[in-house]
Amino acid sequence: MGVWNPEWYVYINGYRLAHTRSIGYKWVYYKTSKYDRFTKIKRTEWDRCVISSLQEYQHSLDVFNQARKLGVSMWERKRKNSKAIPRSFAEIKAEVIERGGNSPTSTPVKPEIC
Repeated sequence: MGVWNPEWYVYINGYRLAHTRSIGYKWVYYKTSKYDRFTKIKRTEWDRCVISSLQEYQHSLDVFNQARKLGVSMWERKRKNSKAIPRSFAEIKAEVIERGGNSPTSTPVKPEIC
């Protein structure tokens, strides 16, 4: 059956986790479930579908969750009566680190299995 080890956060018929068998210069073979077969897609389409690697996505979720625990605002107003605009990820991450959150400063590396 194979090992289900999702590595990518993609948008293919909705947001999904995907496991890849090979990423070549012309084709990419992926599956989105443990029970699926590998599907072939053009590399240009794959590049448009990929949002981030799973490690990067998990890191951003950890930072946002830590920000919520610490009470960091996700929105900012430039003036008193202006519309609220979302803050950038870098600003939120800097404030989490400043407030003493235990957020990692870089993307974590997955340990290798020997």
